[in-house]
Amino acid sequence: MKNTSLVKKVLPLLLFTGLLWSCDDEFSTVGSDIVGNDDLNLNTYTVQNLTAYSKATGTVQANGLPVNSLGVINNPVFGKTVVSFVTQLQFVTGNNPTVDIVDPTITKVELTVPYFSKIKNTNAEGNRTFTLDSLYGDQGKIKLGIYESGYYLRDFDPSTNFEEAQKHYSDLYQEINSAKGLLLNDADDVAQNNEFFFDSSEVIIYEETEEGEPAIKERQAPQMKIELNKDFFQQKIFNAPPGQMDNNNTFANYFKGLFFQVEDIGQGDHLMQMDFSQGKITIYYHTVINEEEREGTLVLNLQGNTVSLVESQFSSGYENALASSDSTIGDEKIYIKGSEGSLAYIDLFGDTDAEGNSAELEQLRDLAESENWLINEANLVFYVDKTQMDNVPYVPTRLYLFNADNSVPLTDYTIDGTTAPGFTKLNKYVFGGILHKENNKGVYYKIRITNHLKNLLKNKQAKNVKLGLAVTENINMSAMAVIKDQTSLPEDSPYRYVPVTSVMNPLGTVLYGNNTTDADKKLKLEILYTKP
Repeated sequence: MKNTSLVKKVLPLLLFTGLLWSCDDEFSTVGSDIVGNDDLNLNTYTVQNLTAYSKATGTVQANGLPVNSLGVINNPVFGKTVVSFVTQLQFVTGNNPTVDIVDPTITKVELTVPYFSKIKNTNAEGNRTFTLDSLYGDQGKIKLGIYESGYYLRDFDPSTNFEEAQKHYSDLYQEINSAKGLLLNDADDVAQNNEFFFDSSEVIIYEETEEGEPAIKERQAPQMKIELNKDFFQQKIFNAPPGQMDNNNTFANYFKGLFFQVEDIGQGDHLMQMDFSQGKITIYYHTVINEEEREGTLVLNLQGNTVSLVESQFSSGYENALASSDSTIGDEKIYIKGSEGSLAYIDLFGDTDAEGNSAELEQLRDLAESENWLINEANLVFYVDKTQMDNVPYVPTRLYLFNADNSVPLTDYTIDGTTAPGFTKLNKYVFGGILHKENNKGVYYKIRITNHLKNLLKNKQAKNVKLGLAVTENINMSAMAVIKDQTSLPEDSPYRYVPVTSVMNPLGTVLYGNNTTDADKKLKLEILYTKP
C-alpha cells in the first residue's frame, strides 16, 4: 500500500534508528577501543568492478497472489499496463448451504471487497473521511465488467500426473475473456460498470425506525460495493442441478468463478491494490415457512484459485533499452518494473570465473586478511535517473535485493528483525531499499549487504553469487514465482524466478548502472571498515 505522506513522516526516524543498527556485532566488540584511540583508522573502500544490467521477465506466474492490482496505469517511461482479475468462489461452510432453504426468492445480490484505507478525520456528527492506500490515479475512471467465468482454474497440473500444483500465468487474459459468460454488474448506475472508480467515501448503512425515519445502523470503511444480476443467481444457485453444489470442489467446476474485466476508457490512470480474499457475495432472499415470511442471506467468499491477468503495451524506449542490455559490460541505465516487466542483475566485482570469483575480489580478500579489516558496513547505492523519473507520478517506494543464483534472500535480509509498528512496509529498514527523497523527488535507494560481503571476504570458498533487484509490494515476503518461458534456460539459470512481491506491483523505475560516465550517479558498492 502506497502512502507517500507516511514515508515522509516516518523515514527520518527510521534512518536515525538505522544508524544505531549500522554497526554489526563484530564492530561492536571493538567499539570501546575506538573511542580516543588514534591507532585505529576508519576507511572507505569503493568497489571498482560492478556489472549491472536489465532483463525482461516476460510472462510470470500470477496465481494465488496475496494482493492483486485492478485497473489501468500509464507510465511515460514504461508504457501502459491494464490488470484484470479472475477468482473462484467458495461456500463459507464448505458444503452446500442451500439445502435447508425452501422456495427462496432473491431480492438483492451484492458484491463487496474492502479497500486498503485509513481514517483521515472524523467530524462532530461522527462522519469520517478516508484516504485510500495503494491507489494510483484518484481522479481516473475505468470500465469494469464483472462476468461469470467460464474458465476452470484447476488445482493440480496434469503434466506432472497431478502431483504438483497448477501454475497459472499472467497471460491468460485472452483465454479467460473468450470463455466468459453473462455480464453480472448490469445496473443502470454507470459508477458500477462503465465509469467505475474506487470511491473513498464512508459506507453508511441505514435502518428504518419505528417512527418511519431512517437511522444510521452501521458505518463501514470504503469498499467496492456492486449489485449483481439477481436473476442469474436465482437460477445458478437456488435452481442448480442436483449434485453440482455438494461441496466447494464440485461447486468450483459448476460455477467457475468471477472475471473482473478492466478496460481503458481514456479517463486517466486508475489502479488499486486489493485483497480480494476479503471479498464476498451476499445473496439476500425472501422465503415463506409455515406461512411465516422470512428474510435470509447466503454468502459466497471470493476465495479459491485466483489469477492476475496482465495486458502490457510497452513504450518503444523501454523495449529498446531491454533489447540493448549488455550482461557482459553492464548498462548505462537499468530498468526495473514489476508485474510483467524486468529485473536488474548485479555481478559484484565484475567478471567472474566458474567459481564466481574475480581478480578484484581476490585482491580484496588478501588485503582484508593482511590488514585485519573489521567490516562495519557495506552498501549498494542505486541512483535514480531523475531526467526520466521526475516526470513519473508513481514510483516504487521500495526495492528488494536477493540472491538470484539460488532464488533466496540475502543473509542481511534474513537476520534483520527491525520493525516499524503500524507501518509494516517499512520493516527491515536496516536492510533498506527504501527510496530516499529530496524535494519530494526520488534520489537513490541504498541496500545494506554487510553480512553478505563479510562472508565473501572471510570465506574464500564462498561463491560470489549474482544478485537480483526487483520492485517489491511487501518487503516482508520473500517467496518466488516462476517465469513462464524457460525453454532456453538451464536448470541453474538465475533467470528462472521472480519475487512474488514484484509480480504484485506494476510500478517501475530507472536507475544509473555501472556503465555510465556520470561518476556521481554511477552504481556504487561502498565498504566501511576499520583496521588497526
